[in-house]
Amino acid sequence: MGVDGFVIRLQGKALPMSVVTSFVDRRVRSTSGRWVTWAAALTLPFMASGCIYRINIHQGNFLEAKTIDQLTVGMTRSQVRFLLGTPMVADEFHPDRWDYYYYFKDGKTRHEERRAFVVYFQQDKVARIDKPDGEFKPLPKPATPGA
Repeated sequence: MGVDGFVIRLQGKALPMSVVTSFVDRRVRSTSGRWVTWAAALTLPFMASGCIYRINIHQGNFLEAKTIDQLTVGMTRSQVRFLLGTPMVADEFHPDRWDYYYYFKDGKTRHEERRAFVVYFQQDKVARIDKPDGEFKPLPKPATPGA
C-alpha cells in the first residue's frame, strides 16, 4: 500500500502513490520553469508596447460653437430642432426647457469634457439661452459609420 493506502495501477503494475507524486512533482518542476519563461517572453513585449486601445466616448448632442452662435432669441421650436437637433432631455415637467448635454472622454488621455446647453421657450419661441461660461473648445468630431 502507498501513501494513505492509495495505489495506482499503471500498465498492470501497482505503484504506490508516493512514487507517482514524486515523479509528477519532478516532471512539473522541470517543465514549469520553461513554461513560465516562455509565457513571460511572449507576453512582456505586448504589455510593454501599451497595446490596449481605448476608444473615444461621445454621448449626447455634439454642438459646435458656430452652430450655437446661429441660435437667436425669437426662433421657433422647429427652427431650433433643425439647427441643434433633438434635445437630449425634453422634460415633461418643464416643457418650455430643452437641455442639450454632451459628454466626451478621450480614450488615450482619459480626459473628460462635459457640456450643458439649455434653451428656454416662451409661447413656442426662444426666450432665453443658457450657454456655458467661456468658449467651446473644439473637440474631435464623432466618427461616422463607414468612414
